[in-house]
Amino acid sequence: MEIRFAGPDDMTQIKRLWEYCFDDPPEFVNWFFSRRYRSENTLAVYQGKNVRCALQLLPYKIMLRGQPVKTSYLVGLSTWPQYRGRGDARALIRHAFEVMRMRQEWVSILLPFRYDFYRKYGWEICYHHLMYSGDLEIFGPAGKILDDIIPAEKEQIHLMNMCYQKFMEAYNGYVVRNEDDWDRLLDDLHIAGGTGYIVIKDSEAVGYVLFEISNRQCKVRELIYTTPEAKSALMRLIANHYSQVDTIVWNAPPDDITYTDMPNPRGVMYKQPYVMGRIVDVRQALRILRPSREVDLKIQVIDPVLEWNEGVFNLRNGGGVMEVISCNALPQVVIPITTLAQLLWGYITPMQAQKQGKLDVRDDRAIDHLKSIFTPAINYIIEDY
Repeated sequence: MEIRFAGPDDMTQIKRLWEYCFDDPPEFVNWFFSRRYRSENTLAVYQGKNVRCALQLLPYKIMLRGQPVKTSYLVGLSTWPQYRGRGDARALIRHAFEVMRMRQEWVSILLPFRYDFYRKYGWEICYHHLMYSGDLEIFGPAGKILDDIIPAEKEQIHLMNMCYQKFMEAYNGYVVRNEDDWDRLLDDLHIAGGTGYIVIKDSEAVGYVLFEISNRQCKVRELIYTTPEAKSALMRLIANHYSQVDTIVWNAPPDDITYTDMPNPRGVMYKQPYVMGRIVDVRQALRILRPSREVDLKIQVIDPVLEWNEGVFNLRNGGGVMEVISCNALPQVVIPITTLAQLLWGYITPMQAQKQGKLDVRDDRAIDHLKSIFTPAINYIIEDY
């Protein structure tokens, strides 16, 4: 068994493995391997020249705790059935961590096929959506739209990106999109038969929506707005598709309160776990934190997969910058790497973690330091891969 980056002639093998393992339409697979696939971001387990197992590390930049952070979105982990159960996936994931660390990517994200599978390797749920699913009534009555509406084309990427950036200022962990990200996003939407519209007010974009309609269902991919009026106009625009749509599905931000204005919200909304996060390098990742007060805390991190994350670390706030130093002192808190990821993202609070038994506080004074270091955040990410 050999693990290495894919060679320039291996794409056909890896594409065939993807097609065998995943139920994606041919149009998407062809597009993905023509636009998104890069051999330098693809790792594989080989037996001779044959690929047994593969994954891809898609590079992104996310805004985490107010800092732009490089990351890899792990996708496409796949193994031929005859090689499953031999440890190929585990060895490949371990090698991927080493590559990420070499690339100075201190955190990783992924959207799992099973949460328990990836939890074994140190990822944990750090994002969820508020899912709406119901008839057209959830977006209100159809009606006249007073604002100007234009199609969401590639020529309007700058308008959408301005709305996106302003909307995402309220959130944590979102992707900092560049023009290539937008280009791929709109291509993917087009392949799925989707479309989009932008709301213009006083010659400026104040919101946009991207959606696809299939089998009389409207799947809203993104509903982004900078004013309440823009949101209302976009929801009315969706509701005006009553001749083509019976139901709507919308992955809303976790703090959305649209349901408070719905005539009958019961049964049309639920919390949907989404993307998982993982700390690749504890020392480097925790340095992005900016505690609100002076702290001096010793934590023991438990990471059965990555030995460089194991041990006791002294967290100190030196002039507003977090110092993370290995030490031999007795820990005040013992934290599994999965819990530490949720705290870093602000997905759960230290008090919630303690109540759930997700960390072990050995010094009662430590909980105040934890609350100062790991403040809660509202995480929102829309990208599936």
